[in-house]
Amino acid sequence: MTPTKKPEQLFDLFIHDLRSPLAVAAASVQNLLRHSERYGPVSDKQKQMLERIIRNIHKSQALLQEMIEIMRSEEGIFQREYFFLEPALRQALMDALETTLPQVHDQLLHASHPQGFQSLLETQGISYAISGRFCRSFFCHDQRKIQQVLRNLISNALKYRRTRIWISIDGDAEIFIQIRDDGQGILPEGQKRIFNRFVRLETEQTFEYSGLGLGLAGVKTLVEAMEGKIEFNSREGEGTVFSLTIPPLNRRKGIPMGKEKDSILNGKTILAVDDEPDILDILEEEINAEGRGCRISKATSFEQAKEYLAREPFDLVILDIMGVRGFDLLEEATQKGLPVAMLTAHALSPEALKKSIEKGARAYLPKEKLGEVVPFLEDILQYQSEESWNRLFGRLGGFFDQRFGQDWQEQDTRFWNSFSGKIGGRFDRVIIK
Repeated sequence: MTPTKKPEQLFDLFIHDLRSPLAVAAASVQNLLRHSERYGPVSDKQKQMLERIIRNIHKSQALLQEMIEIMRSEEGIFQREYFFLEPALRQALMDALETTLPQVHDQLLHASHPQGFQSLLETQGISYAISGRFCRSFFCHDQRKIQQVLRNLISNALKYRRTRIWISIDGDAEIFIQIRDDGQGILPEGQKRIFNRFVRLETEQTFEYSGLGLGLAGVKTLVEAMEGKIEFNSREGEGTVFSLTIPPLNRRKGIPMGKEKDSILNGKTILAVDDEPDILDILEEEINAEGRGCRISKATSFEQAKEYLAREPFDLVILDIMGVRGFDLLEEATQKGLPVAMLTAHALSPEALKKSIEKGARAYLPKEKLGEVVPFLEDILQYQSEESWNRLFGRLGGFFDQRFGQDWQEQDTRFWNSFSGKIGGRFDRVIIK
């Protein structure tokens, strides 16, 4: 007799089996919209209908991804990233508006700068402010899950408001989030079960769009899995405010504690160069968490870094591209035979990647991958140049495809075909542990 599957196993299968048909449906509608030469022209009314269909397919895909993220959080699985909160909040706002106020969403797509974005939001009764340390420094957590929490609470506030919502993020060690609306408030009997699953609060308001995601029960699950806290305050006729506290993601969260590995970084002397002191502090923290006895020199300018290179030997050099003349320093370091990792946020492009390779760098790392920097540095020290690059593409090939576009290597096929041959005839897409 075949054993009966547990409910959670059926749930996993349900999620897995839904992803493919949704992806097929999305691709089919997009082909109709984009390739009239292949499938025939569509009228304006047909285009509007197709755009409505694709919007709801994307909504269903987002809901499915939210379910996956909640399940992952319950298992203690987090993607540790360093990111700025304002772009994350803006994306969460855009995701919420796409399903609640799609016309506003489309207008915001054309906002050319943050001030224009905020001004347009204000005309729609939406205000946000970010203060404290993280308005200018990276926050460390799983960005997808932070955005999921924000998106759900913002969607909720947009549905229940009368005319306005206010969003604020503050904090220096951890982040404190408040999302407030001026709606009817929550009745006392509703407040007792607001975080229960499958609860839909009854109000006199009706909404054209249903909520995105698993609602407040899912938000509470995520926040508690983050070791955070969520509260709310609501009075009938005076609106509701949700308050959250979320600490940064601990380096060891979700990673079984055990025997510390014997890292090749142990005892190494490293030069890290970046014009942002916070980046240097993050690098130092990440390296020291894995490598015992590392000696890390930090420089914030080209001149300071050049002086370090002239007078001290290093086992490894990490260079920012922008702000400190990183490519000039790369030439200085490679002339001394030093292995170099290039680090960038603003110079993230196929051209900068190619230039790093041509000038002798051993790695090219996006700053948003700072939480994963140690394995790349270990590869640089452990493997020859070709193999370390091959392993880097094994980890970041999919990331580059997503950022640069699937055909990004076609901009210079001769170079990339030659480079592919040098590193083993392939750009691996496997995940290297």
